Amino acid sequence: MKTAVQAGLVALGALLAGTTVPATAEAAATIQRTALCHAGDFSGRLTLRYESVGFDYRVVGGYTTSGPYIGDVAGKVSLRISYRSGSTTHTVYSQSSPTTGNTNFAMPTTTTVPATSTGTAAATFDNGSASCTATVPIS
Repeated sequence: MKTAVQAGLVALGALLAGTTVPATAEAAATIQRTALCHAGDFSGRLTLRYESVGFDYRVVGGYTTSGPYIGDVAGKVSLRISYRSGSTTHTVYSQSSPTTGNTNFAMPTTTTVPATSTGTAAATFDNGSASCTATVPIS
């Protein structure tokens, strides 16, 4: 915020002096959150990265790990990113894929959650005999 105010004052001074100054934008801060789940010896971990951009949270990507020993169990992982608005739940991203224990998710740049809503990212891990869901809040 301080940088934006300083940049605005520099630009205002340049405007009054009749010159132009290139605009500078503050970089969006990346937020990273992790959640774990367990079902007996089986466990899963979801790590999600997102940025606060204007009135939205833009999901940048995420990765998951699962197994009794992280990275050694084949199975399936399903990721769902959604938010609640009133009594309605809106899904903004959903993907299921096979996993060998490690999976990276790249999100389209349009994967956003309004900052005024309650958002979550939930990864469900299933190795055929056990399953669990790790949920990360987006706020």
